[in-house]
Amino acid sequence: MDQKKVGSFLKELRKEKGITQEQLAEKLNVSGRSVSRWETGNNMPDISLLVEIADFYDVDVRELIEGERKSEMMNNEVRDVANKMADYANNEKGRLFKVIRVIGIVGVLLLAIAIVFQTGLYEKELGNFIALVFSFLAFVVMIIMTLYVNGVLQKIKKNKALTIGLITLISIVSVVVVKCVLMFTVLFMIVIFETLAPTKKGTDGYDKEAMVSKYSSEFNSGFYLFPENLDKSVDDEYAYSAKTGLFDTDGYFILKVQYNEEDYKAEVDRMSDVSCKIDFDNNQSYTNYVYQDDTMYNYPAIIAMDGYDNAYEYALLDEEDLTIIYVALSYPESVNLIKYKDYLKKDLSAYIIPGSSLENFSLYSHRFPGEDAWIGAY
Repeated sequence: MDQKKVGSFLKELRKEKGITQEQLAEKLNVSGRSVSRWETGNNMPDISLLVEIADFYDVDVRELIEGERKSEMMNNEVRDVANKMADYANNEKGRLFKVIRVIGIVGVLLLAIAIVFQTGLYEKELGNFIALVFSFLAFVVMIIMTLYVNGVLQKIKKNKALTIGLITLISIVSVVVVKCVLMFTVLFMIVIFETLAPTKKGTDGYDKEAMVSKYSSEFNSGFYLFPENLDKSVDDEYAYSAKTGLFDTDGYFILKVQYNEEDYKAEVDRMSDVSCKIDFDNNQSYTNYVYQDDTMYNYPAIIAMDGYDNAYEYALLDEEDLTIIYVALSYPESVNLIKYKDYLKKDLSAYIIPGSSLENFSLYSHRFPGEDAWIGAY
């Protein structure tokens, strides 16, 4: 079969009818692109359409196949065979499309259920975020494929109002997807930066006054355990990563200071006496004190806050090296702290707090009898 010849013949027949490719496509319920591909010889009409095309152009099916006119018209026997072949092709396609429709609908439902569960059980981790984004993208693709297979897209295309609505919906979804991709990129870059960034040495970057001014309300902390300055330090390291305004505030401040023996004892005494007085409007007041623990961490710890609003503040005492590690964390489960795992709780699952985290210990807040709100003093 000479496809180019057939294509030229189809184009000639259409022009004789005085119709456009779009008009023919609408008549045969196909796309204008399909008609164009027939007439250029890049593709051939489906066998199920041959009789319909032949009747429309008033030619023999054999003439269509050979790409030229014949003297005799198609007899009844040839027409009957062609119709049976078309019916057979339509039946086979129908069965195939039924299977594809079922698979598409089931796929959309399963992805929708997966996204609902991922959203409901979402925890702020990079892997969970990536899984949710790609599940959402797969959901959109499955919806488009299912609508196409069921012919809904073709019907929508013919309705201007539905077309505008679909374009609007796709635009909104695209914006959401782009935001998700950008968010993923930002989170990925944060993880890479935090993993590769060098630890800040000495007094470079450590400024408690600035730390308190900028982050005290975000970390629910007055950073009382942290030293005012590093004047008495023999050696020290300082690292921090804190952000605000993107989801919840999360981050960390980790200061490792080595003292001489006298200053080490003085610093431990200072922290052991740390307290915080919380005043309320009706002249009520309450004082909270730090507590000490020898079991939760790899070192003995003086604790000012333990899980209150997903924030932690404590000091780890390494008496052997006369070193104190001062730590403040906010949402530690969502921060890359691989380099500092020795300074975290032995049981990392303890950071996943059931119920209200406001019920956990905080030096800086108190709930007075008869009041629903926590009163802060930081």
